[in-house]
Amino acid sequence: MSSDPYTAIIIDYVEPTPEELKAQKKRNVAIALGLAGFMCLVFMLMLIKSGFFE
Repeated sequence: MSSDPYTAIIIDYVEPTPEELKAQKKRNVAIALGLAGFMCLVFMLMLIKSGFFE
């Protein structure tokens, strides 16, 4: 049997429970909001550094 991860066969697929799906959705929303906040911060810093507000 090959140990190549690209040709591995998935033997069992475990369906996530509704609680796990809810937690995953909350995690995804938190990551999205954090990323959007970081993007806004970088954009504002770029505007300040470029002298846009002067």
